[in-house]
Amino acid sequence: MTDVPEHVREHVYKLLFEDLNLCCGLPEKSYTLLKNLLTAFRDKTGIETLLPEDGARYLVLGALDNASLLEYGSIIDAAWLTRKGEWYWQAITRLDYDDIEDQVGLPHDGKACMDACLKPFWGLS
Repeated sequence: MTDVPEHVREHVYKLLFEDLNLCCGLPEKSYTLLKNLLTAFRDKTGIETLLPEDGARYLVLGALDNASLLEYGSIIDAAWLTRKGEWYWQAITRLDYDDIEDQVGLPHDGKACMDACLKPFWGLS
């Protein structure tokens, strides 16, 4: 078990299974891809390597944009992480998929999040 607070694990669970509509198959593989994509946007490298096929890349990046994890100007390939995207990157890099699978529920009993949810939990500002 991780030392990441339960409310953080709940938010990651919500991101995966509600905001990004992950459902079945190999969710741990999707989790790893999400972690790698957020890292690539943070580092400004490797998006095309992770998603080499244009159609798949734009569908996946569109989903990340719809989840408010990315912000961009003229082309989504050159996006950057939003404050929310950075918060989730911090959370996901501290968690394994097993830390959230079937162990947590939705944050706030399923009610909407507020800005306070994105406060750092890891001791960084």
